Parts: sequence; C-alpha cells; structure tokens
Amino acid sequence: MDELIDIFDENQNFLRSEMKGVAHKYGHWHKSVHAYLVNDKKEIIIQKRSADKNLYPNIWDVSFAGHIDAGESTKAGAIRECREELGIELADGEIEYLFTNPEKLTWGEVVSNEFVDVYLCRKNFGKIVKQDEEVAAVKVIPVKEFIKMIKRKDKDLFPHYDEYSKVLPVLEKL
Repeated sequence: MDELIDIFDENQNFLRSEMKGVAHKYGHWHKSVHAYLVNDKKEIIIQKRSADKNLYPNIWDVSFAGHIDAGESTKAGAIRECREELGIELADGEIEYLFTNPEKLTWGEVVSNEFVDVYLCRKNFGKIVKQDEEVAAVKVIPVKEFIKMIKRKDKDLFPHYDEYSKVLPVLEKL
C-alpha cells in the first residue's frame, strides 16, 4: 500500500512529503520505526514478513516495524504499527526510544534509505492478532534465543546487522 511519508535530507532536515513508492524508487531519506516487544518472562515477539513485502519477503523480523506517516512522530507511529500489525495496544509508558539508525537497503527496484528510530517495548502481551497483509506469522521466543539468531546471522532473519549490534547490549541486560 502506498502512503504519504515525509522526506528528509541526509541530516534529517525535513524537505517535503511524497508517496512511499516515489521515495523507494529514488532512494529518498525517510523515517521508520523498529520495535522489540518484550514481556516480563523475557520473551520477545518476532514476526515473519508477508510474502507480498517488497523487501525481504518471508523473513523473520523485529516485533513490529513500519514507515512513519507524513506529520507523525516516530513514537506515535510505533504505537500505531503495534496495534495494526499485532493487535496490541501500547501505553506511552511501555515504549522507550533507544536510538536512531540510518539504514540503506536495495532489493530489486526498491532503494530504501531510512532513519530508523528503534524502540524497546515492555508489555505483558496477551492475544496477538496479526495483520495478514503485512505479517505471515508471529512467534514468541525467549530473548536469549533471539540473541543467538542475531549472533549467528541466521539466514532467515532480516539483516539489520548495524541495528542489531547496537540493540544487543540492551537485550542482553534484560
């Protein structure tokens, strides 16, 4: 689905708004969120990307992620994406900003240059209702197992290697 997003220069200065498809065609910088949703039992939700995704279809990824709508804050976008993709409502106090990671990816015709705001979410989640258009499957695994997947560069895991190197110390302290 094409959506209106904000476009930035390489220093994160706002330039204009345009459709996501245009941004991905020309490699314009834009914002997205990646979030790691962990419960009190030290379990994390990971999701398998839909077969219809333009980038890395059918690959396991972070708990939830998505583009930020034009004019939207990344925190509001993260809360929205969690509700849309997993059917889980996050309260403001359950989401913590960790860092921003610039990520450049090319997959076929898609050129994605994103400033990714990374969040840690702590919530004892109940029922998960996945968004079929975006998410093929979800699973809840121990954080330690996810850390092992990252460290061995599991071939079925989205290759956010730079991001993972920064989030590993956070996950290891849980």
